[in-house]
Amino acid sequence: MKRYTSVFAALLLVPALSLAAAKRPAKRYTVDQFMATIGIGGASFSPDETKVLFSSNETGIFNAYVVPVTGGKATRLTDSTKEAIQTVGYFPKDDRILLTYDQGGNENNHLYVRTPDGAMKDITPGAKLKARFVGWTYDDKGFYAATNERDAHFFDIYRYNAADYGRTLVYKDETGYDLNDISRDGKWIAFSKANTTNDNNLYLYSVADGKMKPLTPHTGDVSYSAEAFDPESKNLYILSNQGSEFSRVQRYELATGKVSEVEKADWDVMYTHFSRNGKYRVTGVNADGTTQVRVVEAKSGKPVALPKLPDGDVRGVLFSRSEGKMAFTVNGDRSPNNLYVYDFATKKTSKLTNSLSPEIDPEDLA
Repeated sequence: MKRYTSVFAALLLVPALSLAAAKRPAKRYTVDQFMATIGIGGASFSPDETKVLFSSNETGIFNAYVVPVTGGKATRLTDSTKEAIQTVGYFPKDDRILLTYDQGGNENNHLYVRTPDGAMKDITPGAKLKARFVGWTYDDKGFYAATNERDAHFFDIYRYNAADYGRTLVYKDETGYDLNDISRDGKWIAFSKANTTNDNNLYLYSVADGKMKPLTPHTGDVSYSAEAFDPESKNLYILSNQGSEFSRVQRYELATGKVSEVEKADWDVMYTHFSRNGKYRVTGVNADGTTQVRVVEAKSGKPVALPKLPDGDVRGVLFSRSEGKMAFTVNGDRSPNNLYVYDFATKKTSKLTNSLSPEIDPEDLA
């Protein structure tokens, strides 16, 4: 499997006249040199927050790696030569990790646990099923996963025990809803369902009584997304472009159904979510094709000062469990995805990966 980069199409050589104007000699590169660029994906802090887990195809196929949060040489944890392994994340209290990959390119991904000794266990066995990770329970004793083993057309949601991987059914899907989020108290599940490419509805499912409630009755085309329940499981934060050119953040109060405005921009808001304990809320805005990241103190709404981030599109913002660190990737015109960590205490940003082919000088790129 050849290495690739999602920004290969954007890596254009600077025209000779522009280079001459900059008094820089023109240089040409081969396709093979560009293809030697490394792809990376995913990020997860270790329980002690000294390492970051991620996926990389440095060997020619994706495997799992860890790197110190302050930077340094990454260590490869898996040795696959056939299946592309994508990392899901560390277990909350030990060095087990969750991984996902399919079999021979059949796109039927399973979830696997890798123990510190390197042993791998398929915790979603089955010949034809597809499984995907949903999220950890707030008490760290389990996690949610969805599989289509019962019916290939629908994904049921299960709660897995983190100790022995036993599971219980939480939601049986017979309609084709898309899962958006599960509340931290485990009592509510937010779903969406598309009517057309430009119109959809949100639904709230009560785990206790099994009732599904529509949240967004409307006329005309409106785009909705249920982004996150708040840490207290009292409100659901949603994105909506109802009555507006751009999507904005709204808050739906679960007890009363009251909807209030929270945050908007002169562009589409793409996402919003909370850090684990609710200290921060991060929002991504599509500012003329580039992601602008905003972080606020969740209770006060006060903006959090961030350092000057590297030029490029900031993606995959993730807070550590202590909320003291923030991982993210940056994708720019002169660089493919690279992984960074920002330390709120030291105000230091550390670059953890170097994905661009070492044979290419980024100054030669437009």
